[in-house]
Amino acid sequence: MRIVLIFLFLSTVFVAEAGEEPDFSQLKKKYGSYNAVIPNVEYFYDFDVKKDSLKVSFSEKRQMVILNQHAKSFTNDEIYYSSFTSLGEHSAYTLVPDGRRYREIEVQVFKETSDMSDYVFYDDSKRLNFSYPSLQQGAITNLEYTLLYTDPRFIRKSFFQSYVPVVKAKVTARVHRDVQIGHKLFNTDGIDIKYNRYSKGKYTYHEWEVADVLPYKYYSTSSYNINYFSPHVILYVKSTKIDNNTEKYFGETDDLYRYYQGFISDLNTSYSPELRELVDKLTAGLTGEEKAKAIYYWVQRNIKYVAYEQGYMGFRPASANEVFAKRFGDCKGMSSLISGMMELAGLNASIAWVGTRYIPYTYEQLPLPQVDNHMVVAHYTDDKEICILDGTFNYLDYGVCPYHIQGKEVLIAKGPGQYDIFKVPVSPAGYSTKTDSVSIRMEDGLIKGVGKVTHTGFNKMELAEALDGVKEADYNKSLSRILNKGNNKFSVEKHHIHNLFEYDKPAELDYHFVLHDYSRQLGDELFVNLNLDKSYQDLSIDTTGIIHPVENDFYCTETFITRFEIPEGYEVTYVPDDGKSERDNFSVSFSYSKEDKAIVLKKQLKFNFFVLTDEQISEWNNFISFLKQQYRSSIVLKKSDKLNSNIVKK
Repeated sequence: MRIVLIFLFLSTVFVAEAGEEPDFSQLKKKYGSYNAVIPNVEYFYDFDVKKDSLKVSFSEKRQMVILNQHAKSFTNDEIYYSSFTSLGEHSAYTLVPDGRRYREIEVQVFKETSDMSDYVFYDDSKRLNFSYPSLQQGAITNLEYTLLYTDPRFIRKSFFQSYVPVVKAKVTARVHRDVQIGHKLFNTDGIDIKYNRYSKGKYTYHEWEVADVLPYKYYSTSSYNINYFSPHVILYVKSTKIDNNTEKYFGETDDLYRYYQGFISDLNTSYSPELRELVDKLTAGLTGEEKAKAIYYWVQRNIKYVAYEQGYMGFRPASANEVFAKRFGDCKGMSSLISGMMELAGLNASIAWVGTRYIPYTYEQLPLPQVDNHMVVAHYTDDKEICILDGTFNYLDYGVCPYHIQGKEVLIAKGPGQYDIFKVPVSPAGYSTKTDSVSIRMEDGLIKGVGKVTHTGFNKMELAEALDGVKEADYNKSLSRILNKGNNKFSVEKHHIHNLFEYDKPAELDYHFVLHDYSRQLGDELFVNLNLDKSYQDLSIDTTGIIHPVENDFYCTETFITRFEIPEGYEVTYVPDDGKSERDNFSVSFSYSKEDKAIVLKKQLKFNFFVLTDEQISEWNNFISFLKQQYRSSIVLKKSDKLNSNIVKK
């Protein structure tokens, strides 16, 4: 459900001289290749002490000039805030050109909505949505608003860049003499940032200013956002001194851990008899690692993941007793239950914080709450190794780190003032495999085939998730979509699945299929493309504007084998050459061979990356071009009464 509040403001219109506003002709001349430009954006942070308490606010003032007739995409705007902020004064309006003057038309309707992500059942983030009226070429949008922080630990960052060019961006911080702040700059190489510091009375001012910043290079995606590449500054409170009492906030990882530890200091101090009984039953007669595996798999099978974020509940885990009783929890609650059950079983396990790959920072770079967004369990095994357990990933085998945190740092709670930092290993391409082997034949003008596909690792997990909840009667339809061979007239007719929802075993799928309208007959020649799977051929990247980076969830290996039975009365006259394309992060190989009365194609792809950017995208596009070229290759057969049995390979 979305909560909608509508704020109505009376529309006021007045006329301003055009000379008081940005010079449209100059902006058009310099930035005419873009649809719009931001001539000025200012961010102002105020760190003040009033009535013996710290008061922090943030304000933004932004102008945007529409440079051509493509104004529609700039109509909608929003102000984002959460329970740690309250929205203060705000206004938005459009300056519409009217000869040498402008007419000001205010926004009349603001709608407040809950900002819930697809994967979050409930959180307290809000967006104030609105639309600028009467946008056209030469119009200027204006936005001003203030946020008041209820907790100064959650101060938003400011970016010097946008999705259109920024002529001037300025960040100012006014800091009371009894407040110490820190700042972190990111992605500023190649950006000329002018810094200025001065004092007025009891305040110190810090200013960062940039000019002529081009738009983003990349769009934000599921695991790669603008924090990776866009220049920005993050301000934070280090300490305050009020009434001769100094309160420390952030600055080092020790400070962040001390803050986090306060949310778990009284967690799981007691356990219900029912939970104790369950743990005893699950672990009876098992060794240490067998106990850990039994607990982990029980939580995966029996606790439903429901993300819940509201204020400090986004940091404080629910108790093991509560999650066990309700049979659902978020990442924090599921981690609380796993660690609690392991404690009852006499195992060494700790609550741990981690940022998914969506967040670029390490704990040394940014020891603030913005560094992480997820909670897991760190289990110290009998061999003194660290095993990361994430209850939110169904069908994930014990001992395997979830792919969305691989390569990231984990902050492991070891007690008051004690913690470990562990870097999550990356599973190699050989862990997650897909091997799809089919034998096909011509029959009544159709391609009929028998196949066997084996999935391991994350490939298996994805297949299990895709078929979870699908009715048995609908499996053939779902598998036809998942396997997707040849063309859109591919259909699975029979199947048999082994171990799909079992742990620690490869998933195996045996299937029979039919493929219509695939081969081509020209006179007495038959053309058959053995590349039944044409994965990735449509994934080239258009680099002419803001682009998506190339993303891969996990390292993996995919192997496709097609064995084509030579029809009776035909001889093979042409077999394509083998081909190979290898890069540091990805590769593919095609190899053809003759086996008895069949031609066999083996294709293998390997991916050893999470994200490709910059010059790697050019390499990727060349890789896709090579794939397309290979995918166009067919074997050629001719009726044998007109040709001898020699195979010609060119």
